Amino acid sequence: MSRKTKKPKARGGHLKAAPSAPKMPLQLVLNHRVVDSLTPEFVHWYERFSDAEDALRCLHIVKLFISASHAISEESSATRFDPDSLDDAALALAGMLDVADSDEALVEIFDYLHLYAEFLFETGRWSGTEEDYFVLHMLLSEEAGGELDLPGNIPELSDEEQDRAFQELPVLQLTGRLLEWLGSGKDVTSTGVLRLKDIEGAAGVVGVKARGKKTGKRPLPEGQGAAEVEGEVDPESFEVGSMHEVPVLSDIWAAMVGTRILSIGSTRALPGAGAESWHSQDLDSRLQIRREFLTVFLASAVMDSGSMWEEGPRDNATLARVLLRGASGEPVSVDELKSAAANESVGSALPTFEAIRALRELATLADLGLVHVDTYYTVPPAVIQCVIPALALVLTMEDKFEPGPSHDPSDSGPVTNHR
Repeated sequence: MSRKTKKPKARGGHLKAAPSAPKMPLQLVLNHRVVDSLTPEFVHWYERFSDAEDALRCLHIVKLFISASHAISEESSATRFDPDSLDDAALALAGMLDVADSDEALVEIFDYLHLYAEFLFETGRWSGTEEDYFVLHMLLSEEAGGELDLPGNIPELSDEEQDRAFQELPVLQLTGRLLEWLGSGKDVTSTGVLRLKDIEGAAGVVGVKARGKKTGKRPLPEGQGAAEVEGEVDPESFEVGSMHEVPVLSDIWAAMVGTRILSIGSTRALPGAGAESWHSQDLDSRLQIRREFLTVFLASAVMDSGSMWEEGPRDNATLARVLLRGASGEPVSVDELKSAAANESVGSALPTFEAIRALRELATLADLGLVHVDTYYTVPPAVIQCVIPALALVLTMEDKFEPGPSHDPSDSGPVTNHR
């Protein structure tokens, strides 16, 4: 499965002066031997891009990059790259090279690393998670100045088409209504959320029937129910002790804060700098703030919807995988995920619990227009561009994204491609 469809840029010879690798610790020696063992197959695979000489140069740069990475973190791997140390290791390597243009050298380094990582992934040798690879793919595409190239038949949308698609997304419609409801600002608590008195109004704007709990209630007279004492109360409405407990509202609020659409002060929430972009007549500004909002919103969903407000993120690797496949043309089927959620024979309870959580979150995302649910879970074209940046944001927020054991719904059998 190819992630990179364009032929690499013509080599400018910037990396021909690459030095030989110095004496290395045992771990580096072993990693370099792994790279050497892949040489015949890599050269053959590389023929689609360039000749054998360039393939060998690529592997030489990969080994030097592994050495630079080891020098920085005292750890290295020949079958995965850590996105967090990517820039530092590449800059260190560029500094080692006897070249006149370090910027051009960096571009070639990232291009070589991209090709090598793609080779590992295509041949099943990538030892990181699928999430790791997609995030690395995104970063290397940006660093090398290329376009993000996801697999599958993904349509390219014009700015005008994106604008129309965003206007139709329920989550963005609700966000616009909430921003309008906030007006010039609303009072907030010391934790930066709406006061109990305003929860019912805000929840109603996003289509949720919830109200803040009333304090200091008098005892109920004998023979009277709560509804009779409190007056006209919607029987379907539920009471909450905090805005955190209101679904959809808390998630949208968190994303608005994360994208500076809302500015939280000590006592009031005010429209922030992002609100100006939200209402801007400039198309680029409007599109950019909506992309940022969707990225933060999806990242929050992967971290178990609302965890951005809590200490210690709780990622859902199963949900991340479903979103990735839904965006890349290899979607997970609804039946597969439901089977994973119902599977009681799995050794660990975590995978089943993750699948149950993923089903819940996907139902919410579907209501908000961020996921289409039919036979498969797919991501709408306008939202696809936000999926990988969202996972990159999860990486940033968690320092290191290591989901641990998780159940891939396809483990029980092959995933049928749905293009």
